[in-house]
Amino acid sequence: MLKASQYASAIALSTVLAPLAVAPQTAGAQVFDPDLYEGGKARVYLSAQLRSLSEAVAATSCRLHAGVEPDAANADLQMIRSDFDTILNGLKEGNTALGIPTAENNARNLNVLEKVNQAWSPIDEATGNMINGSGSGEDKQIVSENYRDLFDLTVVLAADISGAYSDPQELLQSDATVLNFAARQQTFVNRMTRAVCGLASGAKDMGDVDELRETVDLFERSLVALRDGFPDAGINPPPNDAVKNSLSAAYDVWTARKGVFDAALAGEEVTTDMVADADALASDLSVDIKNTITLYMIAVPGQEGVYRVPLTAYADSELAQWLANPALIDAINAQNVAHTDLTEDQIIALDQTWRAEADAGGGPLITELLGGEVSAWLRDQQNATAGLVTEVFVMDNKGLNVAQSVETSDYWQGDEAKWQQTYGTEDGGLHISDVEFDDSTGFYQTQASMPIIDPTTNEPIGAITFGINIQSLM
Repeated sequence: MLKASQYASAIALSTVLAPLAVAPQTAGAQVFDPDLYEGGKARVYLSAQLRSLSEAVAATSCRLHAGVEPDAANADLQMIRSDFDTILNGLKEGNTALGIPTAENNARNLNVLEKVNQAWSPIDEATGNMINGSGSGEDKQIVSENYRDLFDLTVVLAADISGAYSDPQELLQSDATVLNFAARQQTFVNRMTRAVCGLASGAKDMGDVDELRETVDLFERSLVALRDGFPDAGINPPPNDAVKNSLSAAYDVWTARKGVFDAALAGEEVTTDMVADADALASDLSVDIKNTITLYMIAVPGQEGVYRVPLTAYADSELAQWLANPALIDAINAQNVAHTDLTEDQIIALDQTWRAEADAGGGPLITELLGGEVSAWLRDQQNATAGLVTEVFVMDNKGLNVAQSVETSDYWQGDEAKWQQTYGTEDGGLHISDVEFDDSTGFYQTQASMPIIDPTTNEPIGAITFGINIQSLM
């Protein structure tokens, strides 16, 4: 039997998280068919992200108006506006880079999307004025008077899309639960920053102590419930240790730095420095929450469709275009000719030279390859993806690197699946690796590899590998 305090907590959490409560489901209930993939998980998560962004735009506008690290606030506001526009348009028209392969065709969802767009437009225009320096008190008022209505509409949108795309083929209700919960936590951290900014600037329409206290309490209890499980509120324990460890790390960040909120709730004068601290904490927690949701999505049934199908669509529509660059084709053909007579021992020796140079911090082989024209072009292409592509390297017909955007750990890829299952097979096609955590970037990544065909001969001449940031993809 629950104690009185436990019962009260269960009731409170059940009220907040009722839409998230689900019964356990087994992996056997789902049979994946790529032909039926509609991007359900991406749609649900991204629609829920709009809730968080509607809070973030208010919090960041308040920071900018209050003069709290204005350069950073300006940059954040630009990113928020861009993300909101991209997600909103992607949910309506489809966007393979977001994992949404088709346009929305549900009349109810389209109607709510249009209402969100109408509510967003004046805020978008007002914040645009703030960013370019022409903002006025009227623009600030437009944001403060409209962001709550925008938030309410995004809540409706997230609920409708979740209902429309929850199905055994690609999105179990348990997955929708996690996706909604993650975005809800991000909403809470943005709301806390907004409330602190309101207290510091005297803008009551941006939040007060009561709202801050309620949000801090909900965020912490929800985080504990997700980390430990809370069956009485419908929250199952984490599906594996990786998820639990990620949630524990987020909780450690929260407890170590939530003093800024405790001070505000204790009645201390709220300063602009405290607003900056709150924003920094919100930013770090958002990253932790995104990492956690990525782990959830690849840990539950249907993980194949989570990243492999949208990545296939993105590779076919976007990445494949990189392979048509004449300079890239010429570079591979030239190296194939130069390496015609290389023996296996010579290949291994070149690889060992590369590895030694990498350990030493550089050398002539690495410098020559990274300094090439095609490598420079690959870096430009990679940068244009805004973090979705984290690395790219091209291999010849022996698996040796021809060009690359960043330094790889080795020079010869011929003994790895990225080459063996693309160029190295008669019917080589797209090869997608398992998801791994990259310590150097702090993100979960996969690699997509495909053969490169010479358009003149229509014969394979090499292969290419793209490192993909799973968080950006999903």
